[in-house]
Amino acid sequence: MKNFKISVHIPLYLEKRKKKQLNNFKKVCNSFLKLSKGTELFIHSNKKLKSHNKRIKFISHSFKKSHPFKLTWYCRNLMESQKDDYDIFIYCEDDLLFTKKNFQYWLAHKDKCIQNNYNLGFLRVEVNKKNKKLYSTDQVEKSQYYVHLSKTKYLVLANSNSSFWIYDKDEFSEFIKTKYWRFDWKWISISDILLIREMAAVGWHGQNMNGIDMGRYLATIVPLKKEKVENKSFIRHLPDNYANAPRGLFGTFKMNDIAKKDLKKFTPINSLGRLFKRLKYMAYHLLRINIKRHFRTNRLHSDLRSGLIFK
Repeated sequence: MKNFKISVHIPLYLEKRKKKQLNNFKKVCNSFLKLSKGTELFIHSNKKLKSHNKRIKFISHSFKKSHPFKLTWYCRNLMESQKDDYDIFIYCEDDLLFTKKNFQYWLAHKDKCIQNNYNLGFLRVEVNKKNKKLYSTDQVEKSQYYVHLSKTKYLVLANSNSSFWIYDKDEFSEFIKTKYWRFDWKWISISDILLIREMAAVGWHGQNMNGIDMGRYLATIVPLKKEKVENKSFIRHLPDNYANAPRGLFGTFKMNDIAKKDLKKFTPINSLGRLFKRLKYMAYHLLRINIKRHFRTNRLHSDLRSGLIFK
C-alpha cells in the first residue's frame, strides 16, 4: 500500500476527571499512526501538552474571548494551510478508534463513490455491556433506500453523521472553498439545541444549521454484504455511553437492525422535495416545546445560542 501523507486533526478538551479520556485518546492516536508512516497528528487542546512522538504535535488554544465549544473549529486554519502538503485529511473526535481496516475500506470504495457524487459513510458503534451486542451511536431510524454503483449495493444512511470525516486532497481542496468550511453563522436562540461542536464534525457531507444539504453529495452510503452493512465501515466509539445509557433513540438500534428488510431504490431529492424538507425542519424547531428552558437560566455565551439563520 502506498505510503500516504495523512494529516489528522483531533480536538481534545480535557476535563478534570481525565484518566479514562486520556486512555481512550492514546488508543486513538496509536491507531492513526499505524495507517501510514506519513501520518501526522495535530492535537488541538485547551491545555499545554508535550509529545514524545515527532509525528504528534500539540497545539494549545486560549478561550479568553471565545467559548470552549469552538475548539472543534480551531483546527481549520492550520488544515487549510496544509492543503498542498498531504494526500489525505482527517478530522476525528478524541474517542473514535479509526483503524487500518477502516482506512483500507475507504480506499477501496471512495473513488467509485466520488465519481458518482456519493460520500462513503462510516458508522459509530458501541458495545452494550449486558448483551455484548453492537449498537449504532447515531442512527435513530431505519435506513430504507439503496443504490447500486457498478456491481456493489450500498445502503443510503438515514443519518450521515459519524463525528468524523476523511477526504482526499482533491475533495479537501474543493471543500475549503465553500461557505461551509468557515464558521460564519448568525445565531438566534430558538430551541436551546447546541450544535456548534457537532457541526465541525459533519464535514461536507451533512446538513447545515438550516437543515439544508450542503450540495456536494447526493447521499452518504455504506456497502451491503448479504443485506447486512459492511462491518469495515464500523468505527468504535470507545466510551460506549449511548449503548449503555441511551438518550432518546440514540444508542437503541442494533447494528443488524439499521436497514429495513424491503429496501427501496434511492432517488435523489428534487427542488420541491428540498423545499419541503427545509420547511419541515424549520417547523420542528420553531414549534417544538422545550420544557427545560422555562425552568433554567440561559447562561450560554452570546454566540452559542443555536437557531435557524444562516449568514
